[in-house]
Amino acid sequence: MNKLKEFLTKVNIKLILIILFIILVLYFIISSFVNGAHKRACNELRTEILSKTDSYFSENNLLPSLNGVNKTIELSSLNDSITFKDKQVTGTVTYTKYNDTYIKTLNLDNASYCSTKEFKKESDNYDEEKNAKVVTTFNYFKVDSYNSEWTKWYPSEKISTTETNGVLLPLDEDDLPDIANNAVITEYVRETKTYYSYRDKQWKWYKNDIKYSDYSSTQPISYTNKDTQTKTTTEPTKWSLNYPEEFDYRHISSKTGYRWYYMDGKEKKYWNNGEYSVESPGEEYEKEKESSAKMYSYYDDVWRWYNGDTKRVYSSYQSKKPNGYNYKDDSTLRYTSWSSFTDESKIDDTNKNYREEQTDTYSRYLIKFDVYSLPILDNYVTLEELENKLGKSYEEINADKSIKVDVKFKFIYE
Repeated sequence: MNKLKEFLTKVNIKLILIILFIILVLYFIISSFVNGAHKRACNELRTEILSKTDSYFSENNLLPSLNGVNKTIELSSLNDSITFKDKQVTGTVTYTKYNDTYIKTLNLDNASYCSTKEFKKESDNYDEEKNAKVVTTFNYFKVDSYNSEWTKWYPSEKISTTETNGVLLPLDEDDLPDIANNAVITEYVRETKTYYSYRDKQWKWYKNDIKYSDYSSTQPISYTNKDTQTKTTTEPTKWSLNYPEEFDYRHISSKTGYRWYYMDGKEKKYWNNGEYSVESPGEEYEKEKESSAKMYSYYDDVWRWYNGDTKRVYSSYQSKKPNGYNYKDDSTLRYTSWSSFTDESKIDDTNKNYREEQTDTYSRYLIKFDVYSLPILDNYVTLEELENKLGKSYEEINADKSIKVDVKFKFIYE
């Protein structure tokens, strides 16, 4: 009998514990559900209020423009009343200018469980997910403004094509002027100028008007003699897997070619369907080392040909007709190398028939910058105290280029 009682007692205790556990679980589930519903409802109320206050501030031009300044409105001043749980919500919304944005502080009454609680958790860090009251204090620095020296002139290839602060700056930051480490840059000044480079056409000129063939590696029909002083070469051919036919006037080169590919996920994508190339088709391509092949390119020596015992008497390469050389051999045209760039054009009436010119936009830079003093006041003060110390309104202080105001923000969360 005693054993039966003990057993029933143990069963009852276990049953009670199970029931308590179930009740506890249900409590947490219901609490979580209720808290979640409350949070969603409060978020919807907050969104509704801020939508209306945003419009009100914007339409009435009330948004503070100076850092650290705030503006508060009563909800009762809005055109439309806001209700929650069948009651009109009262209270205030404060907009504080916080650098490039606004902190919006709600202080709501008569909003049931969405009413604002006491602000008491202080922090130097702002959490935009929480409702925070903002406390601002002020100090200021004296500001001295300076200009750097000008840099040298840089060609367009050294200049970025993407603007920084509205200016195309050098690709290499080291090309900008050196300024103080604690300088605050206020403006990049870029000056541009057209620079010029030129090259000249040159030909061989000849004295006696002897008929010559076009350039050829082999003897053309009706021409018997080769003029060795007219020797030049053809352009090199494209690289090919095919070995060219050999001649005594042909110069053959070889290099290793590869198939080139890039990875598209796990799949190789080949350049030109797996065509071989001695050079990379682009930065994204890798060479497939196991698929190398020998490739060939060649160029030929060529000459002008003539008949008889008399050949032309040629000059050296000249842009202008030399004395005694009355004929220009147009087929011998070549170009000099491009000159270095200068800021003056070198084309005029005396050389425009043989000189070509290219231009480039060069840039140089100057930096305008400020250097701040250490904080002038020993301690940060209220805005009213700052205005009293300087004898100016905040608007006048902010407009004074010799002064820089520093705002310290503290956040008090509910």
